[in-house]
Amino acid sequence: RAPLAVAELRTTLLREFTHIAQKKGMGYSIDLALDSPATIVTDPLRLRQILTNLLANAFKFTQVGAVRVEVALASSGWSRETVSLVDAPAVVAISVADSGIGIDNDLHRLIFEAFAQGDGTTARNYGGTGLGLSISRELVGLLGGEITVSSTPGRGSTFRVYLPLGGPTTAAVRVDAPTVLPGVLLGGQDVPPVSGSIAGMKFLVVDDDFRNVYAMTALLERCNADVVTAESGAAAIAALTTTADIDIVLMDIMMPILDGYGTIRAIRTLEQYQTIPIIAVTGKAVSGERERCLAAGANDYVPKPVDVGALLAILQPWISAAAPTVP
Repeated sequence: RAPLAVAELRTTLLREFTHIAQKKGMGYSIDLALDSPATIVTDPLRLRQILTNLLANAFKFTQVGAVRVEVALASSGWSRETVSLVDAPAVVAISVADSGIGIDNDLHRLIFEAFAQGDGTTARNYGGTGLGLSISRELVGLLGGEITVSSTPGRGSTFRVYLPLGGPTTAAVRVDAPTVLPGVLLGGQDVPPVSGSIAGMKFLVVDDDFRNVYAMTALLERCNADVVTAESGAAAIAALTTTADIDIVLMDIMMPILDGYGTIRAIRTLEQYQTIPIIAVTGKAVSGERERCLAAGANDYVPKPVDVGALLAILQPWISAAAPTVP
């Protein structure tokens, strides 16, 4: 936890999304209410990630109108079960409002689940809400807060992130603390020098456990790589067909419905992805697992818990192969 200047946060978010608003011919503003705090003591990196996710969705689902952010103190709006907010001396609310397609009332709860989608038309025209909302909900919880949504179909949506002010919260965690996440061992490990070659590359991370996605994303972003995420085999295939320039896929094997083996086989049927490097990442530590992954079409295999050095060593040949040749 560290102090984050609200004015600095505003500047960062304006810089990141103004060009998108201009390209789409939309309005975009970030307003600080008179009572908004000058600083928020939180995890700055994760708060920016949450708001970036919300803004990305807002622009994705809005074709005309505007996206507006507001920071202000709040006296209500969260549930009694969020003790860290109930007991906080003060609470700040950060709202992200858009004039987009909106969400039906009966879908408000479901949109925070992995890759929820509004309806068939929404799925075809916009794709799912993706990891942005599901992981944002979890990250807000880790910061001791709560996220809510209010929306009207055809008139837009407003997402509000409530965060405690003025004292520690038992739910908050330090991202820079050594951490062992179920299945993935990443946080706190040193990143070997070889990781410098990852900078600028685009990874697709596929895993149905947000904690594993969170840990793997944190590692790759710490190496200055770009990360696209998917929480299911079907979502991974959709991500590949809609996202350009993915260099390497990190594929979890033990997923429901369409497991990693089936997903890899499906990817290999796509002409443009028959040679893309796919590294299987699995906690299925049984004899012959590496051979099964390779038989399905993976290029290599790394077991969970994931050792950072071992992962980067396995990635190195595929990084070198995927990197563009500089004349």
